[in-house]
Amino acid sequence: MKKVETKSIFFWSPMLSNVGTIKAVIGMANSLDKFSKYKIYILDILGEFSIFNDLGRINFLRFIKINNIFPNTGKLAKFAIAFFSILAIPFLIRKIIIYKPRYIITSLIGFVPIIIKFIFKDIIIINSIQGYPKFNFFRLFIWRFFYNRSDYLLTMTNKTKKMIENKIGIDSKKIIVINNPVISRSVKMQALEQLDLSEKYIFKKKRIYCAIGRLTHQKNFFEMLEGFRRYYNEVDRNFNLIIIGEGELKKDLVSYIKKNNLDNFYLLGFKKNPYKYLCRSDLYICTSLWEEPGHTLIESGYLNVPVLTSNCPNGPDEIIINGYNGLKYELGNISDFLNKLKIFNNLDEQSKKALAINLKKIIKNYTQFRFFRNISRVLV
Repeated sequence: MKKVETKSIFFWSPMLSNVGTIKAVIGMANSLDKFSKYKIYILDILGEFSIFNDLGRINFLRFIKINNIFPNTGKLAKFAIAFFSILAIPFLIRKIIIYKPRYIITSLIGFVPIIIKFIFKDIIIINSIQGYPKFNFFRLFIWRFFYNRSDYLLTMTNKTKKMIENKIGIDSKKIIVINNPVISRSVKMQALEQLDLSEKYIFKKKRIYCAIGRLTHQKNFFEMLEGFRRYYNEVDRNFNLIIIGEGELKKDLVSYIKKNNLDNFYLLGFKKNPYKYLCRSDLYICTSLWEEPGHTLIESGYLNVPVLTSNCPNGPDEIIINGYNGLKYELGNISDFLNKLKIFNNLDEQSKKALAINLKKIIKNYTQFRFFRNISRVLV
């Protein structure tokens, strides 16, 4: 058998839906490919990375493609992800024998590589926690039994680090706060792409408000729609609201829009390139119940788009200082949401620009180089 480069890193992150974790993994892989001495392999377990064909020297090791067969959210999706991830254990073992990775960096279903560590004891497992963990009895058991055996855990906020320390009892020295490498030149290049002719009419209104994310409970889109419904009825109708994303609540959101005759609310579905819509918007809106830290919020700052966000944990509450680098409203308080929206629209252009500039000052913490510099603390 041909001898293979032994200094390699595996990325493991089985998923069925187009979530921000995909961009996070690609960003981390590109960062280590550019700046480290390691050969990078992304394990494409369920077909989640099948849309990526050319990422330079990064290699994809593909197991099975089922992401176009199963629903990507709900109980069946969760079962399918766990079942096929466990089924992929022999595949993972074989690839470890061939490519001899020094590290496995996980973002989802991190307990499977930890199981492998019982066989390959020298492999270092780095669990990157993508999102704010919600613990029920079963997940608490998984974390205490498996994740406690990780060599390192990466979190994106200090609040999440402290929560894991307290609930799971993991040594704080093993938990490192490192931001995802969200920002890259490709974001700006994609933002320059032209809109489809069929969508240009949306941007002819006086103001365009944009939201991006999975249509799930976490994103709290009904609060956003109710806030804008009141704004539409009480203040101004010369605007369009666009929401980019797919998810299990789509039918309910469509029903709400139709019931309230909101003909200037647009659910555009999943877009491979959301940045060309975001950069042409006047304000990015986040009504999430929680974020960790909120990739699109960071990308908005990178594209000079001001932000209005809820004060949810953890990212928005840590990142946004109300009135300095964005506007922040009290989660669940639609009157406050409406008030902050009015405040934004009454600002002059210089004040709006100042919000975007001040947000951009923190963007350097989310680059690929900064990620590499931070993770180098645990790479040998």
